[in-house]
Amino acid sequence: MVKWNRPMEGWCKLNSDGASLGNLGRAGGGGLIRDHRGAWVRGYTRNIGFTTSVIAEFWALRDGLQLALQLGVVCLEVELDAKVVADLVLSNSVTNRDYSSLLNDCRYLISRFQQTRVNHTYREANRAADGLAKEGCMQQEEFAILFNPPTPDIVTFVNEDASGLYYVRRVANTVPFLAI
Repeated sequence: MVKWNRPMEGWCKLNSDGASLGNLGRAGGGGLIRDHRGAWVRGYTRNIGFTTSVIAEFWALRDGLQLALQLGVVCLEVELDAKVVADLVLSNSVTNRDYSSLLNDCRYLISRFQQTRVNHTYREANRAADGLAKEGCMQQEEFAILFNPPTPDIVTFVNEDASGLYYVRRVANTVPFLAI
């Protein structure tokens, strides 16, 4: 069982996600910032063009961090469902990969908050950000700041998260079934 958890009072939470429709495919990013009650503060979507899912994840995270700073957020909890991105942001490792400038931007932006927490979360607890990332893949404009959830599905996800609804985490069974 998985659920989205509210941030502590005085904190906001950023959920971000990137999507790539194929590996080098049409890519987008998106996310949302919520207050300690789980209420929508702002959302965003970006059409990234054609790239990998990892680079889309970094774009989405960077956009969300920039937006939170613009809104004057000082204590930010960050959740994303790309474990590799969360681990890289939290590490001190140096990389020469295609995403190194995006990684460095994210690390710098995180340092500008008074307090931050960066966590991996499961996809089931990141449904609203996932929906926004998919919107980004399909939109015509490069970047959009959203004052309200753009679709009924996103409204539902935000409301279910705020109410504390649990989701069943579906995982593939890797143990073969033996019939006797």
